Amino acid sequence: MNAKILNHIVRRYASSSDESYEDLLQVGYVGMMKAVSGYRLDSEAKFSSYAYAMIEGEIKHHLRDTALVKRPRWARSLHAWVSKATSRLTTELGRPPLIDEVASEVNVTPEGVVELMKLFCDTDVLSLDDGNDEEVDISAIRSLRYETFSLPVEDHILLEQALESLNELQRKVIYLFFYKDLCQTEIGKKLGLSQRKTSRTVASAVKVLKNSEALKGSGGAGSWGLD
Repeated sequence: MNAKILNHIVRRYASSSDESYEDLLQVGYVGMMKAVSGYRLDSEAKFSSYAYAMIEGEIKHHLRDTALVKRPRWARSLHAWVSKATSRLTTELGRPPLIDEVASEVNVTPEGVVELMKLFCDTDVLSLDDGNDEEVDISAIRSLRYETFSLPVEDHILLEQALESLNELQRKVIYLFFYKDLCQTEIGKKLGLSQRKTSRTVASAVKVLKNSEALKGSGGAGSWGLD
């Protein structure tokens, strides 16, 4: 039900503004998280009504404020993940889930979920891309348990932070090389690059990743197979 409300509001505003549906959906998730955080179980108002008002208000605020806080990609994707889980649990439980319940669902520490909510619910927080992370403790965003064949969330964050230091072409090449396991000849054909250009791009991207502060702080490039 709450997912339908979210999609209904987002579609309505996306059709009447220059913003894309995907961008407004991310903003709508912020409103949903605020609703979950602020709703009182003893309230006479239904949660759906409260959520509708919070989601719509957040989108209106976003459309009014062209200088909306820029947040790093890892935070946007993780927040969308947490928000979807929150919406799903609300439907299953018939009530807004507790922080511990959301944390267990997404395999992130309760403290990490709180820090993520703090980042997205406080519109005065400055961009983490600018190094202004005093208000948010990123180190608290960690996995609750180890899952086979899955990177812990803290390693996902480090990797995303490192990838942000690459240019667009380097990110594409690294994705195809490491994630899709394509050889340099295959990558070149896919991106319209010569073998020499592909080889140089891979080498330059790996060099940038090796020198990135994010991976240096995680034990060095060797622990990520970049040596």
